[in-house]
Amino acid sequence: MALKLLINSLFRGGAEKQLAALAGSLPHDGLLLLEDEVDLPVPGPAPVPLSGHGASTSSLLKTACIPLYARRLAALTGPGDTVLSFMERANIVNVAAAAISGHRAVICERTRPSGEFSGLRGALMRPLIRRYYPRAALVVANSEGVRADLEKNFGVPPGGIKVIYNGYDLAGIRAAAARPLPQGWDAVLARPTVVTSGRLTAAKGHWHLLKIFSLVKKQVPGAALVLLGDGELAGRLSALAAGLGLRVCFGAPAPDADVYFAGYVGNPYAFLARARLFAFTSLWEGFPNALAEALICGTPVFSSDCSSGPREILAPGSQAGEAGAYGVLLPVLSGAWRPAGAPPEPAELAWAAELSAALGDQAALRGYAASGLVRAADFGMDKSLASWTEALTT
Repeated sequence: MALKLLINSLFRGGAEKQLAALAGSLPHDGLLLLEDEVDLPVPGPAPVPLSGHGASTSSLLKTACIPLYARRLAALTGPGDTVLSFMERANIVNVAAAAISGHRAVICERTRPSGEFSGLRGALMRPLIRRYYPRAALVVANSEGVRADLEKNFGVPPGGIKVIYNGYDLAGIRAAAARPLPQGWDAVLARPTVVTSGRLTAAKGHWHLLKIFSLVKKQVPGAALVLLGDGELAGRLSALAAGLGLRVCFGAPAPDADVYFAGYVGNPYAFLARARLFAFTSLWEGFPNALAEALICGTPVFSSDCSSGPREILAPGSQAGEAGAYGVLLPVLSGAWRPAGAPPEPAELAWAAELSAALGDQAALRGYAASGLVRAADFGMDKSLASWTEALTT
């Protein structure tokens, strides 16, 4: 009997980081990739790619190659094996290969497929998820919101789903948070600074954050906004920021900018720990790593109350509309991309009022930071690993 791990690639996304962390703690005899792309360090033997595909390969082609990936995976497994996979394409490959080899397919969904897949991607992936996910030996969701989405919209039977929250190296993150900032950033973070972290993609709603911040600047003129992460919307977002009259900076920090597009940074925790607050405008989530990491760093969290993740983290057991015990939950934003000159939507006004008041209320921010640290203790890797061990051995 052997355990193998499977994921699309080891690009530096949230799902990839979680699998890499598990690979360092969960005994296994192989880490397999659908694509030949490794940006994250993993312990043990080098990952084995099932193809020569990479980031530049068309998503349509990679989806069309699911049967090829499945045959290659099946050739490496047998009836006594378990394969644990993360991310939709790898999950589908895992289940398809299990029908050939007889291995036990345990799949893990990291986001809400209903939110993640729309347009052409949705037309391709949603039917595949509905077809294959219910056939898995076990489906693991990383939040109750993801569980509900899989049951309601993708036909996964309730008895076939287990929820396991993401786990983190609490001590390692806090040690990294204490390290110095890159050159030039101390002066920026000494200002009333709002930080957000995550890829610049549609799910994160960063265009709303820019409009919110333009309103905050009217109340707190010295404020700065730092966006940690890169992605396909960087150009559109920087153009919107400029249209809003905000001074934009890329790369090395200029002392007088308003919005800093920092790009990918190797140690985001040093930024989080020194921010006045963390703002999270996501439109949908699974279990947001960036939000949990902000709590671990002792940063006050102000988050969208989107349908999966933030409420479970900040206000466990509460109902929609109830206040968060470990951070501030704010209205979900519309997702509509409006030009710079368009009037702000009501939710943006509510966010701006809340952030403006918080930036000047140090006592309240200290309270949020302290309560967030209490909640962060629930997400240690030891607890997550115990849940994974139970799921994989029963």
